[in-house]
Amino acid sequence: MARNPDRRLLIAGLGLTGAAALARVARALPPPRPASNGTSLQDVYDKIARTDEGFGEARIPVESLPGSPTAQYVIAAPGVYYLTGNITGVAGKAAIEVQSDHVEIECDGFTFLGAPGTLACITSPRAQRCIGIYDAGFKGWQNTCIDLVNAADSLVEECWFDSCDSTTDPAARGTCALGAGGVVFDCDVRACRGSLVSVGQHGVIEECTNFNGNGGCFFSPGDAVMEDNFAMENDGPGFTIRNRGVLIGNRLVKVGGIDVGAGSVVSENDIGDVPGAAITIRGARCCVEENYIANAQTGIVVLAGAVEALIDGNQIVGATSGVVVDEKAPSCFIVRNCVRGTSGTVAYLIPAGSSYGPIAQVADAGDISRIPGADHPWANFVY
Repeated sequence: MARNPDRRLLIAGLGLTGAAALARVARALPPPRPASNGTSLQDVYDKIARTDEGFGEARIPVESLPGSPTAQYVIAAPGVYYLTGNITGVAGKAAIEVQSDHVEIECDGFTFLGAPGTLACITSPRAQRCIGIYDAGFKGWQNTCIDLVNAADSLVEECWFDSCDSTTDPAARGTCALGAGGVVFDCDVRACRGSLVSVGQHGVIEECTNFNGNGGCFFSPGDAVMEDNFAMENDGPGFTIRNRGVLIGNRLVKVGGIDVGAGSVVSENDIGDVPGAAITIRGARCCVEENYIANAQTGIVVLAGAVEALIDGNQIVGATSGVVVDEKAPSCFIVRNCVRGTSGTVAYLIPAGSSYGPIAQVADAGDISRIPGADHPWANFVY
């Protein structure tokens, strides 16, 4: 049979056209699915949506938790929890009850709003440990705002308490109360009744403020450290540590002063306009050094039993009495202090049995180098 060149060209053209069509189809088809790795959609959902509400968040929303007869929300497992909005109190209940160790509550700036008849706002009724509360606001709460006295080694940080009233608490825990090893850091208490902030043994209160309240500012049974805090306008004690306290760099104005027990150090505090004693020493072997006191009834008082106190380098102005040592507190050492008061001020009252540097009267004396005792390295001054 004779060969037809036109027929061969037609077949070749059809072949090219078919190949192009197949290529287009291949490009249009999706790539082959990879082999399954065994992870289902439910597995992914369970990792992302921690609740039925489907929050895409590793933390657990407090508002998704169950309640109880005594609490709006109950935390029963370790983990990180957070608020999604403000929470208003309910009579007869706490807002959050923590029943687990190792719990962190991140409030993200949301506020607990008070209502009459509430229990403590955030509480741990049983012995727990390591509970952290961050960035919470409390407005007008009608009981203790944070009660973690049963939760050792807990932390409250960057919280504020505004116009709250803890006086309905029969245990008088105050506005914020932590247990042993508790730390309160960078918190603000404003215009609260029962305004006390407290920590237990080995506790720390640092960089906090307590203004315009009543019932006292900061307290610990000791051992404890209180550093760089501000207390102002309160009818109760400013700072109290009953045993082995360290108070350094605090500022007090129009509050009840500093009150410490045995083995305490009170250093570099500024105290002004105190109705009674600016610094009271109640136990043995305390050190009171380099404090500035203005306008107090008594600058520093060492009570009976507070033996072997060191009173060194303090500045006291505008006081009725400067440094007063009880006769039943022997073996104290009083050096390098300066006292200036109004007419009739008793600058130093130091009974026999204690030691002190010479007391130099230099008021309005001009050059004090010619005054006997003024050049002594341990001299105490009245100016």
